[in-house]
Amino acid sequence: MALKGNNVIAIDKNVQMINYAMKNFPSDLSSGKLLYQIGSFTPLPVKEHSQDVIVSTFMLSELRPLEQQIFLRNAWKVLKSNGRVILAAEFVPSGFWKLPFLIKRWRYRKKLRRLRLRSTHLIKWFFNYLDPIGFKISNQKKWKHGSIQTIELQKIDDIAGNEPGYYRPKIKKFKGLRSQLRIYRCIFTGQIDRVPIEPGIYQSGNPNEKSPIIVTANYDFTYIKVMRDLKGIDAWILCVDSNGINVWCAARGDDFGNMQLLEAVEATGIRNKTEKKTLILPQLSAGGVAIPELPINSKKFPFRVKYGPVWSKHIPKFLEDKPAKKPEKMRLAKFTLFHRIRAVITHSTFLFRKIFALPLIGLVLLFLLLNLFDRLWWVGELALLILLSNFIMALLFPISQFTRRFIFKGIFFGLINIILLGGLSYLIHSSIYYVLWQICFYFWITFFSTMSFSGYSMATSPREIQEEYPTFNLINKILMGISFILLTLGIIFY
Repeated sequence: MALKGNNVIAIDKNVQMINYAMKNFPSDLSSGKLLYQIGSFTPLPVKEHSQDVIVSTFMLSELRPLEQQIFLRNAWKVLKSNGRVILAAEFVPSGFWKLPFLIKRWRYRKKLRRLRLRSTHLIKWFFNYLDPIGFKISNQKKWKHGSIQTIELQKIDDIAGNEPGYYRPKIKKFKGLRSQLRIYRCIFTGQIDRVPIEPGIYQSGNPNEKSPIIVTANYDFTYIKVMRDLKGIDAWILCVDSNGINVWCAARGDDFGNMQLLEAVEATGIRNKTEKKTLILPQLSAGGVAIPELPINSKKFPFRVKYGPVWSKHIPKFLEDKPAKKPEKMRLAKFTLFHRIRAVITHSTFLFRKIFALPLIGLVLLFLLLNLFDRLWWVGELALLILLSNFIMALLFPISQFTRRFIFKGIFFGLINIILLGGLSYLIHSSIYYVLWQICFYFWITFFSTMSFSGYSMATSPREIQEEYPTFNLINKILMGISFILLTLGIIFY
């Protein structure tokens, strides 16, 4: 571009990338100018209304949805009248070609997880942002069935106040059968699938500039619960981009923290919607949001932060009473029988989908291949034992409160399951020898499940689990190896 006589500012936030690019600085650059600049899309390090064209190649998928909106708003500000943005990006194709694209994407994400790298983001709602922010598509070209696209956007200048607009997602239904089925999907898929709604500002009732601002995650289950529990109370609902994860897990995993909160405030323009200068955050986000590190009462973040109740059902009472100190029921997340049953359903689904489904299917195929049809019952029994061990652990969980360490909880429940599952197996098979072959498996499956259950219980912190994990991992591998050796011998000789 510079060699064709254009004045180019080349921006990258990585100084090493800039150093690498400058090694190839053109020696015959005469008519145009080329300036390398360390910077990012927020804010773009150039003057407002100074550029004719902005070119972005395959950056959009590196940005989350709210970041994409911030990029478009900042691009609008630095462009001249009728300026253009030229984007190259990867999109989800439509029709039949969506399936192979998603399979390719699945393999790509598995590779990133193996390498412990953060994933890029599907460009899902990008086209919704253009008109509200102040752009229109003037040209578009597609390759590979629409999975690769180049899009030319033109700045729309007739916007009130000569400022880019803000995008507001349409309110998503939270009542009725379809909404209830969305809740069941979240519960019965083991929380393996991220189920996001569009992040941004939603409204309960008819809020105005004096209405409270409730902050929550963009997890579909959470959104439905919050909207139902507010029961039409006039309030702004600010859904941060928690990557489609619930508040508790997102806060533990760096998906609901200061960065996401600041990003939501900037992208949505919530500060212009209300005179309220307090954001009410869910209590369980405290593990991710560090209030002392927020730029409180600054131009960028003119708010103070207040933690609301643990459960959304208490929000109406919290808004009505405005307690100086929350009562215990609003502060403490008690792991009741109802919560434990729901958690064990989700956790059991998680265990089967992520760990046990393929080995059990492999055993079925092996027995069919070897014509060992009389051994198929054993696969069903294994699946039943896995389910029972999880239900026993969840139902009896309160009696393990004598320790916070989940390794000790796992040992405790492992010993209980040896007695209970061992007794059940003896009643089924009437063979003490068969039970002895299985004892290590009874202990291991409960020990493993208890440690895996730690995130559902809210009975510990991520730091404590991380401290326990190296010891757990060693014990788990030893127990798993012994268990499967004994199980194999037992099924052969029984």
